[in-house]
Amino acid sequence: MSLRIWGATFWVGVCAIFTVSVQAETAGVFANNIVAVPYGQSQLPPERLKSGQTYQQLKQLDNFDNAGGDDFKPWAGDLELGLVLNSGNTESTAIRANAELMHEMKDFRNKYLIQTLLQRNSQFDEETNTKTRYTTGQRINLVGQSNYKFYQSEHSIFGRAAYLNDRFGAFHEQASVAAGYAKRLFERGESYWDFETGPGFAHQETSDGQRSTGIIWFVATNVDYAFSETNSFRQALEWSVSLDGKNSSWQSRSVLTSQVSGQLSMRLSFVMKYDSSPGEFRQKTDTETSATLVYSF
Repeated sequence: MSLRIWGATFWVGVCAIFTVSVQAETAGVFANNIVAVPYGQSQLPPERLKSGQTYQQLKQLDNFDNAGGDDFKPWAGDLELGLVLNSGNTESTAIRANAELMHEMKDFRNKYLIQTLLQRNSQFDEETNTKTRYTTGQRINLVGQSNYKFYQSEHSIFGRAAYLNDRFGAFHEQASVAAGYAKRLFERGESYWDFETGPGFAHQETSDGQRSTGIIWFVATNVDYAFSETNSFRQALEWSVSLDGKNSSWQSRSVLTSQVSGQLSMRLSFVMKYDSSPGEFRQKTDTETSATLVYSF
């Protein structure tokens, strides 16, 4: 009996040693065959390795691969609507409609901003016993910007054009163009931080009809931070500094967005705008607070 037990133990040991030796030899073969693949010959598409991409591209990489490179043109943005109606002794109507769109491509990032406001009030005339409607707010703001993204980099160059028409503001018209350098300082998931700066030209007309045109230096920074899947905060700052002593301005836009259901969200916004030379009898600082409904896509 002891002889049989000893023989079985011997064969089990031999099999174990043989198995270990085969595994070691196989591992050695695989280890010797590991070769560093140059970046250009990687099996992963180069788009997956570009650090300068934004989260819109990262979320749709599969669609990018299926669409075939340059044909992939994802859109993202917000459509914002605010409406205030008063009736009875006081009648007024205020409509606010905004659109902020981003077109993300392989080499370009295009941004578009449209902001509108229309407000009308009714005043009762006791002598004629009638109500007269008059406009108290009428504004439209248009911004278009295109960034060319350097390959394999967070750096880019941008061109930007903006136009503001405000019937009851300190400036009836403000228009500017600027170009320069931009960089994505931070990006993680749906959160990012952009910085832009460069020279440009600005033209403006005050409420009393005075016009001026001059050289400016434009600086902007934009932080978009996602607290969770349903809540986000955006802080945008813009400076337009006059280099020839004319009006300089800066604007701050703070936005808190909270998802309500699906693609619908509620948004609280606070905007502050400062002009160094708004004209006589005009205040230098304007503020605006709003709560609106947002459709995101």
